[in-house]
Amino acid sequence: MRPATSALLGDRGFSLIEAMVASVIMLIGLLGLAGLQVVGMRANNLGKRMSQASLLGQDLVQNMQIWNYTDTRLIPANHTAKYTDTNHADIAQYWDTGRGGSPSVQFDFTDSADATGATNINQLNANYEGVLSPVDTSLAAGEQTIFSRYWNVFLIDLSGSGTAQGKLVQVAVRWKESSFGYRQVTTSFYKYDPTLFTGQ
Repeated sequence: MRPATSALLGDRGFSLIEAMVASVIMLIGLLGLAGLQVVGMRANNLGKRMSQASLLGQDLVQNMQIWNYTDTRLIPANHTAKYTDTNHADIAQYWDTGRGGSPSVQFDFTDSADATGATNINQLNANYEGVLSPVDTSLAAGEQTIFSRYWNVFLIDLSGSGTAQGKLVQVAVRWKESSFGYRQVTTSFYKYDPTLFTGQ
């Protein structure tokens, strides 16, 4: 006995058009997955750079804490006023340095040769005992150091007496992130005037 015509049509399998549509849908899904992979790799790289920048910033802070209070790298270059609770507004502008090759504000010091971004350049010389910035040899000759450290020193008058009792040191570490411009991490610490404790 021969099977019914409707049964034959139901068992015929996939046509070429159906297979192509299924392939296109699968290809769109795979392209989305590849895009996620690229985003994930960028996020991992950004996280790695942020960790390195944080390490360099904290290393510089730890070294500064043992520098002499009168070290020339801890004497304000651009900020000679004594800051109190009422006149500290301009300190905040240094927390965001912009996305350009140099900071959008000028710092007192930098460990790089960026004279546009800081008044005093190359302030961490060969005698610096802390962690040095990693080097990327794939970059142009003048851009091989991945990170640049910038810092400001502000004289702080905590009591409003007209005399500074210490210094607020503000540190920014900047690096260039492909397709996103320059990024930064910032930190700060307060360094007390040791003469207040020794009676000198």
